[in-house]
Amino acid sequence: MSDQQAGVDSSATTQLADAFPLINTCLRVLPPETMNAPAVAPGMSTDEMIRSTVFSPEAFKKQSAQRSDGEPTSLAKTIAASEKATMSLRRDFTENHADYKNKITDFTTLAFSMKRAGNTEAEAAAYYCQGVTRESMGQFKEAITAYKKFLSLSTGLNDVVGISLAYNVMACNRITLAIPPSLGSPYDSAEELSAEQTALVEEARDLHEKHLSVTDEGGQFVANTNIAICQSLLGDFVSAAKYHQDALRIAIRMQSFSAQSVAVGNLGLLAYKQKDMQTANACLEQHLQLTQSLRCVKGETNAWYLMGLVADAEGEFEKATRFFEEGRRVAEANNMMGMVKRLNCMVGVVQGKMNLVGHLDRLVKRASANHTA
Repeated sequence: MSDQQAGVDSSATTQLADAFPLINTCLRVLPPETMNAPAVAPGMSTDEMIRSTVFSPEAFKKQSAQRSDGEPTSLAKTIAASEKATMSLRRDFTENHADYKNKITDFTTLAFSMKRAGNTEAEAAAYYCQGVTRESMGQFKEAITAYKKFLSLSTGLNDVVGISLAYNVMACNRITLAIPPSLGSPYDSAEELSAEQTALVEEARDLHEKHLSVTDEGGQFVANTNIAICQSLLGDFVSAAKYHQDALRIAIRMQSFSAQSVAVGNLGLLAYKQKDMQTANACLEQHLQLTQSLRCVKGETNAWYLMGLVADAEGEFEKATRFFEEGRRVAEANNMMGMVKRLNCMVGVVQGKMNLVGHLDRLVKRASANHTA
């Protein structure tokens, strides 16, 4: 895996769908170029997610309603609302893009024709393409059904690359079903998952483990990372750390700075969740340096944000302010307005804490002086 792709020989080695993925997100692999498969329609970026779920008029209305009700919104309600927003954003694909519907028909017909012709490899590719199209339309359950057919045919052909690909995409779709993408990076809480969500995440983890057992070195990095994220979501941080460490070792062995950045960043975020601030600082500082060397703007902005959170948790408010302001500077320079707003809010929160500490110190001194007098 190089820093531009996960493998050199595209017909035999794993390639990442995103050359520079963010940490704390499931990694997806690309199909071999020989399949000539369509790409999944891009979803919301992290910046768009922040704007739509935090700073949009609809988000403010929801927040006002929550405050007036006096009841916190459960994760299930938040997911239901965000899933509705996600499907609204994808409505263009399902209702206004006849091309997608035509592609479904074309791929279904192609699969049937290739089956009659005895061309199992082309039949499998047609089902994969059908799954990608379903996924682009937001029809994740239907996509999984198509990917299952792709897996079955690939297994019959003993096509290890196809089998690995099928396990990866089926698992990623289960995560999407469990937690809609409009929540941004949702891998922060395990205790609030419903039984249905937990089952989907466990199924995704099991599929990633199968992916790990059959794939090449680049795929092993992907699978280890994805298993760790599932384990973290399920609350098993010890197991998650082990898989992230395995991913880091593979990234170092492959000499991929991009993969190392992801692995060490994931370890830093996991340490932050466990309140191990020393490890979190060390890992996130290295993650920041790697994102800067790779000129990955979204990764650098997120790294500054996470380092600010760690400094804030440690009570180092001046340092946290500096980190948030650095992240804001990068976000502003690259027109990432959702992140700019988030970082502005964090600067305000941290400065408020600093002012509160100063105010309390003055009150203590005044009370002490009055008591002495």
